Amino acid sequence: MSEPNKSRIYYQTSPDGVVVVKDGTRLAVYRSTEELIETHIKGLLAKDQQDTRKVREILRSYRPSDAISGRD
Repeated sequence: MSEPNKSRIYYQTSPDGVVVVKDGTRLAVYRSTEELIETHIKGLLAKDQQDTRKVREILRSYRPSDAISGRD
């Protein structure tokens, strides 16, 4: 039997996605692992008040195929 207030991250298949559950409440569903990582990094940087250049550097390391330009 599962615990009702359990926190976890899991994959779902219909529709495909990554689900984040905290204390038994579904917080978010992301289309992919990459989207989860990107959102998390952006949130951390916003919380720490980093500049957009730093955001681009970190995103490039996780999504090198994206066309993240030097333009704002």
